Amino acid sequence: MEKAHSPFSVNIETLDHWEKRNRRNNFFELVYIIEGKGAQCVNYNQIPYQAGSIFLLPASDCHTYTIREETTFLFIRFTATYFSSDDDCVIDFGKWFCRLNFIIGNYNRLPGELISDPVDKQHLVQLLQLLMVETKRNDPHTRRIMQSTMVTVLELIARNVAAVISPQTLYEEKKFADMLLHIHYHLLDEEMISPQYLAEKFHISATYFSEYFKRNANETYQEFVLRSKLKLAEAKALYTDIPFKEIAYDLGFTDSSHLNKMMKRFYNQGMSAIRKSAIAAPLA
Repeated sequence: MEKAHSPFSVNIETLDHWEKRNRRNNFFELVYIIEGKGAQCVNYNQIPYQAGSIFLLPASDCHTYTIREETTFLFIRFTATYFSSDDDCVIDFGKWFCRLNFIIGNYNRLPGELISDPVDKQHLVQLLQLLMVETKRNDPHTRRIMQSTMVTVLELIARNVAAVISPQTLYEEKKFADMLLHIHYHLLDEEMISPQYLAEKFHISATYFSEYFKRNANETYQEFVLRSKLKLAEAKALYTDIPFKEIAYDLGFTDSSHLNKMMKRFYNQGMSAIRKSAIAAPLA
């Protein structure tokens, strides 16, 4: 496995050909094409790129590049523990990972650009430039500035992903679609996804909430939240080396055995099998 030497790095590389990586990596990778043309292969699917293209890749993705014109890449690589590696961190790691998981869980199903809104793309490019400047500056304020900037970067990406894959395409009622997005965004905040909070926020009678949810989702609220948490557990098993005990605790399960039992019940495989499937995937 190719490991990041630090939890966060910013690199600019100009290449006329791509050398195959002989090891898997443990980091997420945000890629911005400064100039050049070619194609990116993600899990054996070809995606054309050009100047201005932006990609976000989880650690488990098998990827390589076919460079047709000399290309200058900006690589921003970070591990899943970037926002939780010390006590000085200003970011709630659980909420950050939940948002990152939302992006990863939906981005691979989308054709075309990661950022569809031109204004958001302009903002994103400016934020990436700020990260490059702060990497060179590297003073006592740099870490906090870069953490906060990365949160803004992920928020912009999440907004564009949500705009394209909005559950409104699956549900007739916009209010219910907005509720599901809210739950996905705040999955680890029990107060913000409680039936009482949701009923008040989305103007639904508290006594009618359970019936309303099941009528629209064809499953109970409790089943939906459990399945969503199991998908997040799956992502943590695939994309991080966080111990299963810690994953179970973060997601509100009694212990790792309880999490494993629920995973097998809903998805017919345990956490160990999921993590082993990532390790055994083809190398890039």
